Amino acid sequence: LSCSSIDVAYTNKETIQKRMKRVAVFPFDIKGADWGDEFTDAISHQFFKSKKVTTIEREAIEKILHEQQLSASGLIDDKQAVKIGKLLGADVIIIGRGSALQAYRNHKYEPNCIDTFTIKAISTENGEILLTVRKEPGRAWDWRYRAKYCCGLTLIWNLNDILIESSQYDDIAKQVVKQILTIMQDDTKK
Repeated sequence: LSCSSIDVAYTNKETIQKRMKRVAVFPFDIKGADWGDEFTDAISHQFFKSKKVTTIEREAIEKILHEQQLSASGLIDDKQAVKIGKLLGADVIIIGRGSALQAYRNHKYEPNCIDTFTIKAISTENGEILLTVRKEPGRAWDWRYRAKYCCGLTLIWNLNDILIESSQYDDIAKQVVKQILTIMQDDTKK
């Protein structure tokens, strides 16, 4: 079985731990889908749920974007996003874009699936990219899907089922935020 299709790269763990306190997740642009806002909300929800990061409300972000006459579709450049992040009082802004997976199961289109995406976390202090997350095409294997596939002896769940389930934006959001929070953990408190 292949490894996860989600890859995280970051600059400096200590910098991320220090700066990633108050986060603004900007609307994502997902080509081939009209649910970029829902994916944005799923990422924000996972950060909020962790209680390790303060998240700025989406309506506040959209209000500032509207006031600044900028697009709320995720199609603003990094410099504009940093400026908006500062106006919101965010330490870090998260921007992203991607494409929808055109997946079918039992001759029916499966909505809300992500094929690829890239997310950047950018410091509002200096515009530095703190981390990037990239999902390549394919299954985002984690232990649940490996167990499901292997324990089902491939008779219950096939690779297409695993592809669809592991590409749902809510599940992807959980995996992405979990990986980011792992980077943010303070190793000295063990």
